[in-house]
Amino acid sequence: MVESSLPDATTAVVSVVVDADPDDVFPMFTEPRGLAGWFWPAAFAAIYETDPRAGGRFVFRTAGLAAGHNVAIRGIFGEVRRPRLITYIWSWNGDSAPASRVAVKLAPADQGGTEVVVTHSHNPTEEQRDDHLKSWHDSLSRLADHLAIG
Repeated sequence: MVESSLPDATTAVVSVVVDADPDDVFPMFTEPRGLAGWFWPAAFAAIYETDPRAGGRFVFRTAGLAAGHNVAIRGIFGEVRRPRLITYIWSWNGDSAPASRVAVKLAPADQGGTEVVVTHSHNPTEEQRDDHLKSWHDSLSRLADHLAIG
């Protein structure tokens, strides 16, 4: 079950326990093949480019949407500490809003599997925070399903 909270006006926190070890969950956030299995719906036909190291860049972009509705996220990795922590700066392509920040923490869960906690902070508006909360909730639900099948 995906859980979420809004600790302040700029931060969304979303968590889920998935049926996999942290070593197996980590590449789901850092490797194109891992991201392709869950991050965006399959209909988006997304392309994921990553360089998962401190200072490395990433771009996630859709390819399967109607013309004029393409979406892209770009950013820079901060900390990359396998298998426990990934941080990055997150920006929407074409958005003039300041970049937000994401931290993904992975820890062994008490009942087995991995607790995944995503904290998306520094959102410039409460509306963007709420949008990210909903999107992460949807994405982490797909991650849990993907790992349960795999």
